[in-house]
Amino acid sequence: MLSRFALQYPGVNRAAVVSQWSMNYMSIALPAALACVLTRQGTIDFWGEKAVLFHAEGEPLALGLNAPLMPLSSAGRAAYWSRLVHEHLAPLFVTLAAAGGLAPKILWANMVAIWDGAFSRMDPDLSREGFAEAHQWLEQVTVNDGRLRLRGLQRMVESPAPLICPRLPLRKHCCLHYQLHEPVEGQVPVLCESCPKLHRLPVDVQVGYLHSIYQDD
Repeated sequence: MLSRFALQYPGVNRAAVVSQWSMNYMSIALPAALACVLTRQGTIDFWGEKAVLFHAEGEPLALGLNAPLMPLSSAGRAAYWSRLVHEHLAPLFVTLAAAGGLAPKILWANMVAIWDGAFSRMDPDLSREGFAEAHQWLEQVTVNDGRLRLRGLQRMVESPAPLICPRLPLRKHCCLHYQLHEPVEGQVPVLCESCPKLHRLPVDVQVGYLHSIYQDD
């Protein structure tokens, strides 16, 4: 699947391609898992054959479920999040890191970005039942044999353009997405608003770039 996906980016650094595939996959899987647990009181089984990933030329498109959601009480949510992280994503990231020759911390940073992004879209105030508790669950989670604390991979900071976005997420590690695009002389690389590379640019450049991002939206 990765080889087919990589055909979209000929000549691009393999690490950037694999990182992007992980973002695309988790942009589907994580919001779906969160929504099912928090709004339907059920879980997606990522470990058996009850969930199928639909893709086009290796690019993840959607999850298909060939069985009803497995019921889950609020008391079992933390155990499900733990299993999702340690039994699904952790082994997947081992495979992806080896395939792309990239550090697992980049993949875990991608996961935290998608996790936070899902909550910001579904319940930005964390006011709905169970949402704040689920979001906070990530605070104490460690991976890589306890060497990597997930919450340390992204934090909220004051925005240099408060009129368009008062606060911004700031990743600790770049996801390498900018490498998928040909550089244009005199222009800022294609960065996301949470990229540490963007936050290291002069403030006026950051402000102009953020305006361009939000105008495109």
